[in-house]
Formats: sequence, C-alpha cells, structure tokens
Amino acid sequence: MRFISLVLAAAAVTVVVALSKVGSADSAHAVGLKSSQPLARSGQLQFVPNLGQWAGDSSAVRFVALGDTAAWLHDDGYTLRFERWSKEEKHNPVRKCSGAVVRSRFVGAATTCFTTGSEFATRHHFLKGPAEQHVCNVPSFETVTMMQVQPGIDVLFRPLPNEVNGEATKGPFEYDLLLAPGADLASFEVECDGVESLRIDDLGRLVAAVRTPEGERKLVQQAPIAWQVTAAGKQPIHVSFRLLGTMRYGFVAEQLDPTLQTVVDPGVVWGTHLGGGLTDRIHDMQWQPGSGVWVAGWTGSTDFPTTVGAYQTVGAADGMVAKLADDGQSLVFATYLGGGNSDQVRGIALASDLTATVVGFTNSTDFPVTPGAAQTVYAGGSSFVDIGDGFVSRISANGDSLLASTYLGGLFDDVAEDVELDPSGNAIVVGWTTSADLPIPAGGFQPALGGLFLAQSDGFVLGVSQNAETFSFGTYLGGQFSEQLLGVHRDSATGDLAVAGWSLGADYPTTPSVVRPSSGGDIDAILTRLTANTSNAVFSTYMGGVGEDAAQTVQFDTDGSVWIGGFTASSNYPTTLTAPQQSFAGTYDGFVTRISSLGQSLVFSTLLGGPGQDRVRDIDLAAPGMMIVGEAGDGFPLTVDAVQSQFAFGITDGFASLLTNNGSTLSWSSYFGGVGQDSLQAVDFADSGLAVIAGYTYSPDFPIAPSGLQPQLLGVEDGVVLQLDLLTDLGPAMEVEPVDVPTVELVASGDVDLIKFDLVNITDRDLAVDSVRVLITGAGATSQNVDSVRLLRVELDGTNMQLVGGPFTVSPGVDLQMPLVSVTLPARTSTRFVLTATVVAATDGSSVEVCAAIVDASSWQVHAIGFGGGPTVSISGPGRAIGPVYVLGGLAGDMDGSGTRTVLDVRLLATAVGSIDAINDTNGDGVLTPIDVNATVQAILGRGVIFSVPSQVVPGQWLLSRCLLPIDGSIQATLGGRALTLGRAGPRQVSLLVDLTQPLGLQELIILLAGEVVFAGFVEVL
Repeated sequence: MRFISLVLAAAAVTVVVALSKVGSADSAHAVGLKSSQPLARSGQLQFVPNLGQWAGDSSAVRFVALGDTAAWLHDDGYTLRFERWSKEEKHNPVRKCSGAVVRSRFVGAATTCFTTGSEFATRHHFLKGPAEQHVCNVPSFETVTMMQVQPGIDVLFRPLPNEVNGEATKGPFEYDLLLAPGADLASFEVECDGVESLRIDDLGRLVAAVRTPEGERKLVQQAPIAWQVTAAGKQPIHVSFRLLGTMRYGFVAEQLDPTLQTVVDPGVVWGTHLGGGLTDRIHDMQWQPGSGVWVAGWTGSTDFPTTVGAYQTVGAADGMVAKLADDGQSLVFATYLGGGNSDQVRGIALASDLTATVVGFTNSTDFPVTPGAAQTVYAGGSSFVDIGDGFVSRISANGDSLLASTYLGGLFDDVAEDVELDPSGNAIVVGWTTSADLPIPAGGFQPALGGLFLAQSDGFVLGVSQNAETFSFGTYLGGQFSEQLLGVHRDSATGDLAVAGWSLGADYPTTPSVVRPSSGGDIDAILTRLTANTSNAVFSTYMGGVGEDAAQTVQFDTDGSVWIGGFTASSNYPTTLTAPQQSFAGTYDGFVTRISSLGQSLVFSTLLGGPGQDRVRDIDLAAPGMMIVGEAGDGFPLTVDAVQSQFAFGITDGFASLLTNNGSTLSWSSYFGGVGQDSLQAVDFADSGLAVIAGYTYSPDFPIAPSGLQPQLLGVEDGVVLQLDLLTDLGPAMEVEPVDVPTVELVASGDVDLIKFDLVNITDRDLAVDSVRVLITGAGATSQNVDSVRLLRVELDGTNMQLVGGPFTVSPGVDLQMPLVSVTLPARTSTRFVLTATVVAATDGSSVEVCAAIVDASSWQVHAIGFGGGPTVSISGPGRAIGPVYVLGGLAGDMDGSGTRTVLDVRLLATAVGSIDAINDTNGDGVLTPIDVNATVQAILGRGVIFSVPSQVVPGQWLLSRCLLPIDGSIQATLGGRALTLGRAGPRQVSLLVDLTQPLGLQELIILLAGEVVFAGFVEVL
C-alpha cells in the first residue's frame, strides 16, 4: 500500500475577527467575491475587519489578525491575547482556559483611517447570539495599514516571515513603521498595559514579563531593523529599542536622514515563550469529494477581551464550522456559532444540498435559535460542571446563514455528541444527559431516565426535524449508573439506527440471545440497534471484558451487520481467529469489532495496539476496506510503508490504519504525530481509495505533506486535516467510446476530424490522461499530405474547443506519441475529444487516403490523481477508436463518382477497359493493366486483393500492405500463427502491428478478409 498526504495541510481554522465600523477606507468595501480573488491558504494570516460582529465596549476594534495569537487592531494600537487550555477530562468535555492579555497603545494616536492590501475570497460568518446580531460575509485581507498614527508615520501590519535567524517565527503579525520625509521617529511611543515590566536584553530584543495564573512568563520582540530609500537603493541604518519607563518603549535611529523615506521593522511582535495563541480542536469532519471538506469543533473565544493582565476562566470557547477547498490548501469560509459563554460543536453531517447540520453543547443563554424552534430557551446546567444544553443547528451551504437551530436540553447537563441525517434531511442526534426532563417524545424504547437525575447520565437518541421545529421521536438508553452514547449510524436499507458508547452499570437495557447480555465488569462498551422511530430495540448488547471498554464510533455494513470501534483496558477483550491482533498488548488497546445484524454472534473482532495508550476514535468503510483513526503510544502496529514509522515520543501520536479482507489483514498503518499530544478524531473514506482524516495536535513538528502550506503549529492546539491515498492500483478506470462510424469520405484539401471519441471515467477518482499513441496511416498519408495533427477537448455538443495536444507531424508507418496537457477526467463523467488534421492533395495528382486509429488499451497512459504519478489504472474494454477514411482524389473503382463502389461501377468499368483515364493504378506498379481492372472488380464484389507485403519486418513495427479492399471488409491476420493487431484498413492500404515479442525468423503471414484468405506468404522477422 502507498500513502500520501495530498495537500490538505494542517488546517489551522483559528479565526478571530474584529469589531464595529472599519475606517473610511474599508467601511464601504464590497464583500462580494471577485473571480480574481484567491482563497486564503489554510492557516494563512488574515486581517478581518469589524463590520458589526462586535459592538458595545468592543466597538473600538477595527481588525483582527488571524494568526497563532489572537490579536485585535484599534485606532491607537493593538491587543494580544495568549491562552492555554486544560486537557479534556475523561468524561467531561468542558475545559479551563488561562492566559494573559497585553494591550499596546501608540501614544497620542487616534486614527480612524485604515487601508487594506490584497483581498482574499475567503469569508467569515458570525452566527453568534440573537439573529439581529449575526454578521456574515466578512472579507479578509493580506495586509492592513494604519494611517497617520503620528504626523508622517503609518504602521503597516503584515504576515510574519517563515523564519528569523534560522528559527520558526511565533506571533500574530509583523509591523513596519513607514516614515515619510521629515517624520520624527522619536515621536512614536508604545505604552504596554498588562505587562509586569519591560527590559532590553543583550541581543537588543524587547522582553516583557507577563503574569499568568501559572506564574510569570516572558514575551520577546525581536530587535528592530531599518532602512532608507536612496537613489542607490535601500540603505540599512542602525535602529534600536529605547525604554521610556516600566511599561513604555520607543525607537532610536542613528544616522537617520530626515529628508528620506524610512522603514523601521521592529521584528516579530511578541514571539512568545508563553506558547500563546488560540486553541482549535476538530471533533468531526465531512468530506464531499469535488466540493470540499467541512470541519467542525471549537476555537478559543473570538470575543475581544475587555480587561488586560492574567485571566482564568471555564469554557468561553466558540463553536466553529469551516470549509476547506477540496485540495485542502485554502479556507473557503469559517463560521462561528454560539452565544456569550462556552459553545462546542461535537458532530457534523452533510445533506445532499451541502447544508451542514451540527450538534454540540452550550451554556450560553443567548445561543442563536430560529423562530419556531422546538426548544427556544436555555434549560440549564448543573452546578458541578455547568456543561449546559445540547443544540442542533443547520447552516447554509456557504456558511453564511442559520437555516434552523434549537436548544436540546433539560434542567441539568446535556451533550449532543453525534448526528446522522435521513434522506429528507431530518437529524438523528445521540448524546448523553443528566436531565430527567429532556424533551423526549412518548413512544420510545425507554421513556424515562434510568437512574437518579444529576447523579448519573443516560444516553439518548432524538429525532429532530429539518427545520428544528419538532422533536419527532426519541428514547433514553441507560440504567442506574452512567452511560454515554458517542456515535450513531443509519442503515440505508431499513432505516434502523445503530448507537454505541459506554456504560458503567450492570443494568443497561440489553436483549436476549446477544453476544454479551451482561456486563463484563468496570465500564463496558455498548451497542444498540433501534428501529427507525426508536420504539423498539432490534438488539442491544454489552461488549468488553474485565477492564474498561468504550465504543467511540459505529457503522453499518452492507449486510446489516454492525461495526464498532473504540478502546479497551481488558486483557480478555474478545477477538476472532482471523484477527490481525488477538492479544492485549498494553495499558489501552484500540479495538474494531463486527457484530451480526441481529446481535447474536461475533463476526469479527481485533485489537489494535502496543504497550502504550491506544484508542480508536473513528472508522469508515469503503470498497478498498476499512480506514481507522485514533491516537496511539509507542509500539503501535505499523506496516513497512508507514509514512511515519517511529513514535514521536509525545503524549500520544495520531494514527491511521487500513484493514482489508473483512478486517483480517492490516494492509497499511502509520503514526501521525510530534513531540506533543496528537489525535485523529474523524475519517471519511471513499471508494476511490482516497481518505480525509482530521483531528488535533499540540505538536509544532506534526508531519504535514511536503506540499502542505502551513507546516507549523499556529497556536497552543490546532486542528489538522490530511488526505491519504491508499491505493497503488485503481484497476479498470477508463472506457474509450468511439463516436464516428468508420465510413469512407471523398474530401478536398482542408481540415478533417480523424477520430471522435468519448473518454468515460467509471471510477470515483479523478483521472489524468498523460498521453495517447495514435496511428495515422493510409495510401499516401505522408507528412507532405497530412499536417498539423491536433487533439481537441470539446463539449458533447461540439462547442467550447480546447487544444490539449499538438500540433504534431506525421511519420508514415510510425505511431504518433501525443503527450497531452491538462487532460483531467472528473470522477464518473464522460468527456469528448476530437483528433483533427489538415490534409492536402498530392502534388502529382494521385489519390491520397488518410485514416487514423487508437489501436488498443496499450495506447493510453493514464493515472489517477494522487501523490506523484498517482495510482496506476487500466483501461476497461478494448480502448480502441477509429474514424473515417478520407480520400483526396479518386477512389479506385468508383466510376460514377458516388463516393462508394457498387456493381454499377463494375459495369461502367467493363465498358471502359482500355481507356486509360478511367482506370486507377490499384497495385501501385505505375502501369495500368487488366490486373488493376480485375482487382477493382474483386474489391467491389467483396473479394479484396492483397497485392504485396514487405518481405522483412522488425518486431514492434507496423507492416504496411498495398491492397484493394471493400470499404466495410473485416480483416484478421496472423504471423507465424500469432495474431497481429489491426491498425486501420483503408481501401488501398492495411496496417498490421507486429508485436515486440514476435519470434525471429522466416514466418508465414496469412491475411483474411471476412474469414476468407486473401493473402498467404512468408515474411522474415528480423
């Protein structure tokens, strides 16, 4: 197996934005997309204006820099927020955030004028709070300039360089002071609020001491550089920081010529030892090949901090949905979803119209809901952890509007973990709750909470209408102790629902005759198959051993059996004989288990792990097998072609594995991780062999594809998205369908269509056609008579022609190898091509015949889009295409000029014997004789004549025979008993290809026409 990460680089979907009206240069800026605007690369620094997404006390914000640290630009400076988030606890998704806020003010400045550089096509949407506060289609820019901060001084904010002094840069942006002639650099001073002290170190860097809840940290700003523009070009001048107090600094420059323009570059802004930056985690992902990749999760709060200095809080994250372009290199949109407190998106599902339904939890009392929502009011959260309510929201395909949204919760804590859609777009939501008053409709399999409210949790399943106005069905699932449901999948054949998670109790509701009707001890994985309306359980079972076991994901197979994936600490977790790993190996092992459609038997089960902590987080089935992702420790089972064959010695690395042969073969397996904590949380696997995987990383050295555009960590924790190519051979992938009927046409000099054919991609993978080998043949088809051979790509109606190959020159009897440019066949499509040429009549007045053939499947060089040359492919069917025979001049035997040869021509020819003008030289001996007349007669009557063949031939070359054949005759030939490949048979020439493997020596050549021998002789193969 071969792997490749195709470009879907580390997707730092960190997006923080700005407030209130932009200055005069931007307030009227159109937000409509222009075709010339590029999308921002994944993780690329963007400056996003405030078009009203923040108001009130935050209205002084003009732009936000979307980099590795949250940064806001104001009329008089900027604000930076550095933060760290705690790890997610075992069964509680709410996390604590701590850090520091630093406000840098340009003393005496109060500009309201900003100008912007190049605009990106990427758009940002803020669906936060009540609908009247939503702000959508906010543009983003590559640079921002703050005008006239001091007389003659502008400040240009721009992206960081990749490295400074050989080290990767850290910080939100870089700024330059642009001094007009006569401007006073000494007048530019910066006051820092939120720092303990400032000092200048031995390297000339500005060092700020910052107080955080974890203690004092140091922020470092690189030493400045400066230059002036002279007639001789840029001339460097010495510049340095100067301290103006414990929290104020400025600049001093020696030998500055006040009559010249000056640029002062203070270096990276606050390159930090704090590890600052927003935290971003991808919890779920959906890939729609050809349309893009949707990722969902949460990001550190985009709200502007109103106080400076150290802070610590619980929650305060925003839900996030972002769309990456299909190649992963650019961000199409980022949408923030939530209210004034903490919000997280935990699951996402795409409808056929590409609207996204997302679920999660919120403790915001102003979470956006739509009119008529099933639950319009926040119901509450516990005083212990205050998770809050679940939610279900549907977002438009371009991310700019909330189509439907509702709370989903009771008096205490409720979390929606995963979502599936039925064909009508209605949502099936699973999660867990501590509320006895969750709005579950009557009629469910378990109508009430299984234990004490607040003291424990139950899983739940809930149907939510597409408009979020109705809870249509649902059930609790649980016993006296805690349960959580973490995954759901819908069987397309029956509509049944498979839900999976874990249970702490011994009384989870199971059904008789299942694989494991009772708990094996400790926490056990659980799997329940429900009818479509959740009124009955088809089966319900525990799964596990004596230790802790939990299912994280679930999926139906085509036969109705059900797969679950998760992790176990049980040394006796059940495995089957075909499992690639049957023995428990470490603290935790991942597992993948298949249970029969009625739950009565274990079809397959394997462990996946080493001596460390290994967990399966998601699985997905496709034609090539099953893709599995999660996180792993040292010693995880890998294959020899792993992309990363060594554990990176962080807390955990992400991993991706491929099981084939119904799970029995570990075909490919690799780590993905660095020195920090890494996990892959979601996978989408296509029948094409491409997979998209997503998760999060704390590692600055997380392995990103060589073509990835953001190879470094952008914050404390970033989401990552990668694409893998799991196939080396795609198999039969392209069909060749000729369009032309192979007729004979009389033409004059000019352009002709030699062949028309359709190329049909019969796979789910885009194909690239690299070249095609074409035979252009016929009596007199030389470079003097055939010119400018071209291959055109056209619409099926013949319009919109595009040159993809040529022009080329013809060599008689030699294949024309035609390299093609930009010939990509999208998955499951048909594309038409036309091979054209300019034909010219012979100068001596003799007849010329021109025809072409793409001989067979070996004529094509095709690969699937992927890493390097991509997977190899083969042609489905013969791969052959032929077109008409074009005749310039007379067609031998066509006495009446009808363009065909009939018995009438024989009669006319018989009366004209002896008349030289009426006879064609059919055998090419330069003499008109009765032989020519008789040959024409035979051809007209369907009894073609082969006059001569070469006496010698070389393997791999064409054998060209002079003949006179019927227009619609069927030709076969053998040489030494081996079949020869027919190129194209014209009325006066037939082309036969001698295979490269043809034995040498004198061999008998037999040519048959319509099954009758028309030639038998000997040819020497040299």
